[in-house]
Amino acid sequence: MITIPLSKLQSAATLKAAGYYDACIAAGTVVGNNLQLTEDAFAALRAQFSPPPLTSQIKSATGAVVAECGAALSGEAAVDDTTKAARLNTCEGCEFFIVADRRCQKCGCWMELKTAFRTATCPEGKWPVDTVPSA
Repeated sequence: MITIPLSKLQSAATLKAAGYYDACIAAGTVVGNNLQLTEDAFAALRAQFSPPPLTSQIKSATGAVVAECGAALSGEAAVDDTTKAARLNTCEGCEFFIVADRRCQKCGCWMELKTAFRTATCPEGKWPVDTVPSA
């Protein structure tokens, strides 16, 4: 059994994706000022609220950089500040946005960078590639 003080959980929840606190409470039992979780429940929460494995992130980032370089070399217009800001605003309101390091829980990308890539898309389809203005 894992015991987590509710105050620590509340603090940690501010740095996680939306729904983290409620999911933790639902997965465990509140006893006094603590949350008790089984090892399995804790592992499931960790899997649910963590970015993808590092190997997947590296593969995704490599593909994105290659695609972005190809787009730049072929003369595609860069993402303008308005489009980047709109994408980032969408991310910041998303349930998969990890506030602490400004990353997406689904793809693991750092959103300040990804939103500027002309070939990038949201893994949940919230801002498709066609939001980039044509040249």
